[in-house]
Amino acid sequence: MAQRILIGVLAVLGVLIGVDLFRSRSSSVVTVVTTSGTSDQATTSTAGAPAHVPIGLLPGVTAPAPGTPAIDMMARLSIRRRLAREGNRVYLDSLLAGTDSVLTRWDNRPDRTWYVYFAFDTALAGLTPAALEDARAGLRTWSGNDAGLVLAETRDSNSADIRVSWVPSLPDSSELGSTKVNWNPAGMIEHAAITLSIGQRPALATLPAPVRRRVAAHEFGHALGLPHSDSEDDLMFSTSPVNGPSRRDQATLLLLYAVPPGPLRVP
Repeated sequence: MAQRILIGVLAVLGVLIGVDLFRSRSSSVVTVVTTSGTSDQATTSTAGAPAHVPIGLLPGVTAPAPGTPAIDMMARLSIRRRLAREGNRVYLDSLLAGTDSVLTRWDNRPDRTWYVYFAFDTALAGLTPAALEDARAGLRTWSGNDAGLVLAETRDSNSADIRVSWVPSLPDSSELGSTKVNWNPAGMIEHAAITLSIGQRPALATLPAPVRRRVAAHEFGHALGLPHSDSEDDLMFSTSPVNGPSRRDQATLLLLYAVPPGPLRVP
C-alpha cells in the first residue's frame, strides 16, 4: 500500500515539473515598454528576445531631473569647461552674466551672411551722407573675421537681420551708440537693432568721423553677438579707443560660433 502511494506522488511531481518547463519555454516573448520624446504616454511592442527582468537604480543613485536629460547636462558642462580653458583669451563670461547663462548668437546659415539695412532718414536734422558712410566703414571692419561671418548691406528693410538707425542723441550722455539684440529661448538671435547718435550731450556737437566709425564698428560687434570686453585693448571695450577688432575680439567671436547656443545653467 505504501509503495502504491509513493508511486502516485512521484507521478504527480512529474506532471508538475513538465508544466513548469512548458511555461518557462513559452515565456521567451517579452513586452518592451518605450517612451517617445517628452510624451507621458507609453507604447508597447513585443520582441522575441530572452526574458529579462529590468532592475531599478542602485542605492544612492538618482535619475536625471525631469526635463533635463543627462546628455543635455553633459553638453552644457562640456561647453562650460571649454570656456574655462580659454581663460583670458576670450571674454564670453560677460555675455553669460548679462543673459543669465544663455549663450546667444545667430544661427548656422550655410552662407554665413547676415543682412544690414541702414534706415537713413534725410529729414533728421544733422544726419549727413558722411554719417552713413562712416557707419558702412564700421561694418567693413568686420570683413574677413576669423569666424567667417559676413555682413552685407540690403535695401530691403523686411529681409534685414540688422537694422541701423540714427537719433540726435541717446538718453545717456555717455553713450554714442546702442544695440538691442532679440533672441529666442534656444539662444538664437532673431533680430538686432543698432542706434547711432549724431551728436553728444549736452552741446550736441556733431561727432567726428573717426569716432562715428569706431562707434559703428563696436555696435556691429554687439549685433554679431559679442558682449563687452574687460580690456581697453579690444574694440568691444565699453569706451574703446581701438578702430578695429583685436586678436582677442576675433578669438571670442570664433569661439562663440564654434559652440552651440542655448542655456548653460546646470541645475
